[in-house]
Amino acid sequence: MSVIGPSCSLPTETSPGCGCVAKTAPGGGKAAGTAVATAVVAAACTACCVLPFTLPAVVLASAGSLIAALDHAHGLMTKLSIAVVLCAWGWIVWRSRTTGLKTRFAVLATMCAATVLTATAALWPVMEPVVFHALGVAKKPKPPAS
Repeated sequence: MSVIGPSCSLPTETSPGCGCVAKTAPGGGKAAGTAVATAVVAAACTACCVLPFTLPAVVLASAGSLIAALDHAHGLMTKLSIAVVLCAWGWIVWRSRTTGLKTRFAVLATMCAATVLTATAALWPVMEPVVFHALGVAKKPKPPAS
């Protein structure tokens, strides 16, 4: 009896050689490739045909709900903005006095823009009728019913 195993035979037309196993062709490769290609084509068709109809509706609905939520938060956000701008101006003045350095022009320009925008937001309830009237979009008052 051999310790290594049976002796090796040379390959013939009907049997593989020693230690060789006959190669099997994978059967599911083409089917898997076809399934993936079909899925990609379906996704592309969906993106081309369905998205142009649904995307604007979704964006408008989202924007409308965001605007409605921000409208209710106007007062709180305006007060928060005023507090942040005042604190920022205080911080800039304190830092320039304690360090003795001159404040950069970009910082001053940004803070002036923030102050103007915050003042506009705070005064908007007063400015709104005047601005809308100047633009010609003011609502006409109804004549009194007699």
